[in-house]
Amino acid sequence: MPAEAVARATFARLAPLLAARRSMRPWDPARDRYSDRSRALTKRLPAQPVALPLYQHRRTRLLGLDFDARHHGRDAVERDVRQCMAWIGECGGRAISDRSTSGGRHVIVPLPISSVLTKAEVEPIVRLLAECLTTLDITPMCNDVTGALTPPGSRCKEGGYRQLDDTLDDATDALVVRSEPGFVGRLVELLGGARITPKVGRAHAIASARATCTSRAVQTSAPNVSRTRASETARLWEGTGDDARLRTEYRRHTPMPPTVTAFALRGVAPPDRRWRARNGRLDRSAARQSVLTAAVLQGMSLTDVQAQFPAAGGTWIGLAEAYTRYGHGAAAAIRRDWDSACRWASANAPEFLPLEHKRSEHTGGWRGDHHVHAKTQTRWLATAIAWVDAQWPGSPRRANVLAVLQALAHASVVGGEIVAGVPAVELGGRSLSLMAGSMPETTVWQVLRDLRDVPGAPLLRVRRGAGLLADRYALVTARVDGRRPQPSLTQTTLARVEPVHSAWSILGIHHRRLYEVVVHQGLTKPADALAAARMSRSTGYNTIASLATAGLITHSRGTIGPGPTSLDDIARAHGLHHARTERIARHHQQRKAWICWLTARFGTSSITEPPENPALTEPWEAHDTEDYVASVLAAGPPRFP
Repeated sequence: MPAEAVARATFARLAPLLAARRSMRPWDPARDRYSDRSRALTKRLPAQPVALPLYQHRRTRLLGLDFDARHHGRDAVERDVRQCMAWIGECGGRAISDRSTSGGRHVIVPLPISSVLTKAEVEPIVRLLAECLTTLDITPMCNDVTGALTPPGSRCKEGGYRQLDDTLDDATDALVVRSEPGFVGRLVELLGGARITPKVGRAHAIASARATCTSRAVQTSAPNVSRTRASETARLWEGTGDDARLRTEYRRHTPMPPTVTAFALRGVAPPDRRWRARNGRLDRSAARQSVLTAAVLQGMSLTDVQAQFPAAGGTWIGLAEAYTRYGHGAAAAIRRDWDSACRWASANAPEFLPLEHKRSEHTGGWRGDHHVHAKTQTRWLATAIAWVDAQWPGSPRRANVLAVLQALAHASVVGGEIVAGVPAVELGGRSLSLMAGSMPETTVWQVLRDLRDVPGAPLLRVRRGAGLLADRYALVTARVDGRRPQPSLTQTTLARVEPVHSAWSILGIHHRRLYEVVVHQGLTKPADALAAARMSRSTGYNTIASLATAGLITHSRGTIGPGPTSLDDIARAHGLHHARTERIARHHQQRKAWICWLTARFGTSSITEPPENPALTEPWEAHDTEDYVASVLAAGPPRFP
């Protein structure tokens, strides 16, 4: 495929996923800089280079790393990007990278789902990276007003186009599935940034100082720590004094990183440039802090760490030698560094939990930069639930359909867009299955096929998938006998724009409706809960018995309520986080096999370009939305050549 065609397809697919705001800044040759005046974002490749904003409302959902070849050359850029990508992968991050004709590179890391950072939180991270990666320009991420980055596929100032390093399908998947929870915390830990020093940055020091939950704060709260903060601290830690340690659910259940273990045992620095100062020398403060932070996250206490020193018969000779410079003050220095590690863990340990395992303090679903768009998806999902209840009352297939629809609503917030007021999403069945509670991929595909064939369905396929392109769906308003169904209070309460919890793959997705009615709506009478969940008496009481056996609800003397066990507990007990990681790896291998087949069959692995006719790709751009939807519901979607 010609370079321009590849660039058009890349820009059209990735630009809407990368832009924090629906705008772009074109290059101004006269001023030799990007224009201060923004233009509306378009899927069509502009005739000049453009930069996409990284921040919305002074918050970002991406780490945009710009590696510049002007001062140190292409080889230095390549070396830094390889190192950066290795660190990102080691910390559970997912990244896409591209290159320009001048030799510069961009690495773009999507933050975990529902995670947003301010400039004060981002700046210490990029400064830590810049200490190790000499070609990294931190300017774009340190400007939360006009900070912008040129996306893959865009034209370069020197001519040509920015070329994506990976396949377009893998890049799209990375931006939609995003990095693992706790990625930012692990990255800071890897770089030795859990310490509080001026070198790390004032913003990070302030953020860490605010997390006053040290190991001894569990025992006695400081005067400036609120009761709420003390309660949160008690939830994270168990034990008191020097024996305090993280609770089991917040600990790492994998061994310490080999580089950290090597320094603790023998004082050996890793071959890469972590823990290195600008002059190239080993920063022993950063190395010590990385060891102690890893120990905290392993569930060790200060007493356990002290037992690892040679004086107590332990084997951490390297860590002990790193404190010899303090002489008789070594014990105080260890305690000071341990307190810093505990403060950092108090602020970051909850983020290491998978998204579905995190405690939620609200019942309204999605919260983040796209909350305005989420209102549209919430209304759509409530109407869709009412439509499903009317279409399949009491049917066992209803639970699967509702899970897929909720996953589509969440996917449209995370990686979709709003076109003329209509949410649109383009996502493969494999990625969608992860958001639908780890539902089998074949079930997701079957549900989508069934929904497309039902008149008045809340789902409209506006473009059929081809090659590496997934089906594109519009989340339209459902119709029952030509009228929009009015959701009830229960249906509105159940419209939560968030991923379906993977624990339901163990418990049975058909039990989810009754559980959410009890937990989120607060119904305590079995008869009321069964009526709200639209379940028959026999099916409902079987579900109550199953949920009570699992500990999710209590059932005593004609009253039901939330139980002592959470969905997070069930997911942890069955190792569902590891199962999800294995599933993502399997999906990646399947995509590679599909690309190989396309290459062998057609002689190309490029993305099949969508038709040039805008009436086919985006029908609402050329027609009134309501008229178009009404005509399609009456006559079916248009046929593609």
